[in-house]
Amino acid sequence: DVIVNTVSVNLRLGKGQLSQALLQKAGPQLQEELYAMKQGTVAEVGSVFMTSGCNLNCQAVLHAVAPAWDNGAGSSQQVMENIIKKCLTTVEELSFSSITFPMIGTGKLRFPKAVFAELILSEVLKFSSSVWQKTLQKVYLLVHPGDDEIQQAFLGEFTKQLCGNPNQDRILMAGGNQGTFRPVSNPGFISYEMKIGAITFQIAAGDITKEKADVIVNSTTRTFNLKSGVSKAILEGAGPAVENECALLAAQPHRDFILTQGRYLMCKIIIHVLGENDVRRTVSTVLEECERRQCASVSLPAIGTGFFFWSLKKNVSFSCNAGKNPNTVADDMISAITDFAWKHPAPSLQKVTVVIFLSELLHVFYDNMKKRENSISPVLQSICIETTYNLPEHWTDMNQQLSCVIELHPGQSEYSTVKDKFSETCPSYKIKKIERIQNICLWQSYQIKKKHMDMKNGHTDNERVLFHGTDADSVPYVNQHGFNRSYAGKNGAAYGKGTYFAVNASYSANDIYSIPDSNGRKHTYVVRVLTGVYTRGRSRLVTPPSKNPHDPTDLFDSVADDTQHPELFVVFSDNQAYPDYLITF
Repeated sequence: DVIVNTVSVNLRLGKGQLSQALLQKAGPQLQEELYAMKQGTVAEVGSVFMTSGCNLNCQAVLHAVAPAWDNGAGSSQQVMENIIKKCLTTVEELSFSSITFPMIGTGKLRFPKAVFAELILSEVLKFSSSVWQKTLQKVYLLVHPGDDEIQQAFLGEFTKQLCGNPNQDRILMAGGNQGTFRPVSNPGFISYEMKIGAITFQIAAGDITKEKADVIVNSTTRTFNLKSGVSKAILEGAGPAVENECALLAAQPHRDFILTQGRYLMCKIIIHVLGENDVRRTVSTVLEECERRQCASVSLPAIGTGFFFWSLKKNVSFSCNAGKNPNTVADDMISAITDFAWKHPAPSLQKVTVVIFLSELLHVFYDNMKKRENSISPVLQSICIETTYNLPEHWTDMNQQLSCVIELHPGQSEYSTVKDKFSETCPSYKIKKIERIQNICLWQSYQIKKKHMDMKNGHTDNERVLFHGTDADSVPYVNQHGFNRSYAGKNGAAYGKGTYFAVNASYSANDIYSIPDSNGRKHTYVVRVLTGVYTRGRSRLVTPPSKNPHDPTDLFDSVADDTQHPELFVVFSDNQAYPDYLITF
């Protein structure tokens, strides 16, 4: 509703950059109104004059005569404080609901940015606590996206004033590459999900430092040492060793991104990218790097949004926009993921999550996702169906569905084959039902991986039929998305942090792995697994070890508990296993 402008005592609008820009947009009437408001009054430092918005997209403009900085020796700080009070009070008295402040006096008047940040935040907090405040709902700050100094000044004050007083009646949230603080109250976890080709794409409201993924992305500055917002939270969560690693790598040649270990975060790798760069190109680079390293999942912030939001007492909100348009960011990020899905019909990367701490931004990504839903469906069909790999002849017609579960009957030979395989080592268990999993995308991904392995190894003896026990809650996820090694360690990780499969059904049928549900029923999958050329595993492995001392990229296909008589196999690529049948017993 109201924009604050700064002017000199002569009230000429053509001088400063801000007033010049406002005059150009509003038209000459803005200057005429301002001169008219001066009639009968004296314009002096600390004065505030009001005009209409003219051709601006606002109801009114408040023109403040800001003080020059006096190094704290005079009254400049008190004058600036009074200007902020006058502006807030005027908006309330006129029953307006929002006001936008620029960085008053921080240019040619040399007012310290940190001092201004302290003053305006303090005044907004005091104003929001006043008894008579009723109509003012939102206070915005205009910050240049390239001004790291002012952004860090505000973040320092936000932390000190908002987080420093636990009794303050408020909720503090932030999102984007320039702000994350843990909320005082837990707003709950909200997420939306869609399939883009073989990729599961999620948008989620939450704290990225709590994410469990192979890769977490940190959006930072060119020096890779941003000590604010999401970047600060990631560096603090990962520990000082990561910060030191960033400093070391930043001094070396790089391609606008660096990689460090995850350390204390629940990820293997942190990819540090430049938030100022083109978002679509940055996300594409991240996805390709994940694929090159055979990572299964990645979590990213809303890169470059630089948006902060505070909900203060009595529903007054205070926000600062210092980055890219969230709609543009959402569009660019989803476009990059779609491009990747086209390029990689059977990727190692299975899940991409955009984590948004600011719930107010969640709807922006959700709307973009919904808008694209119809256009992405043909992409999904094209990637998953229009390939050269035929579906198994014994599969039931799916009526244009991409996945379904078909229950087998005891009289079928297929049922007997699966039952006999299971009963070899589990004769005492009574089978309740056997279901065939028909998932086109998972099948195509598996077949592409199989063809690649057959060519690489020079033979087709790379596949085994193995078993995998699970709990009832995981069944729908496995049927839809396959086996996700991001959950490695759930049932042990003695031979590596991958997905485990047993030679004998009796191993998987153990209550430790096939956890009984509330009705006492247990679940074990019969799985096609590409074990290929394998070696003995070790607990710290996150990929198979190299089998060629002269070529570290030439890896074993899987690992096992024993190379002579294996009972367990571990794979580290999610498309190396296909859930063929589910046995409930």
